[in-house]
Amino acid sequence: MTAVLLQCVNEVAARLSAIQGIKELEIMPSGDPAKFHALHIFYPGHDPSGEEPGATRYAANIEIVGFVENRDGAQAFADLAGLYAAAVASLLTEPPLGGIAETINEGSFRALTAPLANIRRLSFSLVLSLGFAAKRGDPAQPA
Repeated sequence: MTAVLLQCVNEVAARLSAIQGIKELEIMPSGDPAKFHALHIFYPGHDPSGEEPGATRYAANIEIVGFVENRDGAQAFADLAGLYAAAVASLLTEPPLGGIAETINEGSFRALTAPLANIRRLSFSLVLSLGFAAKRGDPAQPA
């Protein structure tokens, strides 16, 4: 993983942790959430998207998975929609991630039922696409 991408992921985590009502936020969790409302951040990888003198450009996806818990389905869905909206509002700002990334765009969104330990929960998955640059031949350094 490049240092620039790690900075992007850490900035995403900082912004998401500031959302009111978040009880758990974890980067690359190894299990289900223990507290709700929860946000988990997954990083599936990146690809070089181009080169220019002194810099390599990268395209990466980050997946945000949100979880809510409520016995009432309609209220759980309202909570889920509110959590999704707060996440998007906190992340899609200008400059992208405070200038760490060159671009950040909202990708696919999926909502699903997430029965964990026989308790009624809903979750969503939101994919964000990031564009950033690093020094050519040294992805630990920004371009």
